[in-house]
Amino acid sequence: MWTLVKAWLLKLVLQRSLGAVLAALLVILLPIAGILKVVGIPLLLVLLIVGAPLLLLLAVIGLPLLLVLGAGMAIIGVISAVLAMGFALLKIALPILLVVWLLRWFMSGRNGGNGKEQRTEPGPTTDPGIDAA
Repeated sequence: MWTLVKAWLLKLVLQRSLGAVLAALLVILLPIAGILKVVGIPLLLVLLIVGAPLLLLLAVIGLPLLLVLGAGMAIIGVISAVLAMGFALLKIALPILLVVWLLRWFMSGRNGGNGKEQRTEPGPTTDPGIDAA
C-alpha cells in the first residue's frame, strides 16, 4: 500500500514543477492553519501541526533531505507570515466595519425606514392576477 501511495505522490511531483507542488501544498495547508488559529491554538503549535505532516509527506515522496527541509520551511514561513498579517489586518478592519455598519443602521431610521422608497401615488400594478378593466 505504501508503495502505491509513494508511487502516486512521486508521479504527481514529477508531472509538475516543484514550485507548482509547493503552491498546491500551500493552498491546501493555509485554510487548515487559519482554522486552527481561529480556534485559538497558538501560532507555534499551528505551525507544528501543519509542518510535521508536510515534512513527512515530502520525505515519503523520496526527495533529498535538504530539499525537504528547504521546501517545508519555505511553506511554513509563508503560512506564518500570511497568518500573522491576516489576523493583524482583521483586528484593524473588523472594528472599522462594525462602526460603519452601526452608523448605517442608525442613519437608516432617519431617512424614512429601511432605505426603500415609499411611493405616495398609486402606480400601475404588475400583478397578472388583477384586471385593469
